[in-house]
Amino acid sequence: MDLLQITVIVMLLVLTIIVACVGVYLVFVLKELRETVKKANSVLDDVQDVTGAVSTPIATVAGIISGIADSLKAVKSVGGLFDNPKKGGK
Repeated sequence: MDLLQITVIVMLLVLTIIVACVGVYLVFVLKELRETVKKANSVLDDVQDVTGAVSTPIATVAGIISGIADSLKAVKSVGGLFDNPKKGGK
């Protein structure tokens, strides 16, 4: 064999080893990425639970305040009927 063939064989072996190492490293990176995505999903689930726990009482308080405001309007309307004298009365 001449020098060119030996050089090509050595280069192919080196490139094959490098590609195999990159492939193994890529598998490790993808595995770590998968674990990171699972943790992020868990955090998002926890945030969703917390926001749900906070938003429900706030919505309830808003409904109570709205009901009180409507009740006060109704009381004022009924009170207005008794306060206004009829025309031509007393």
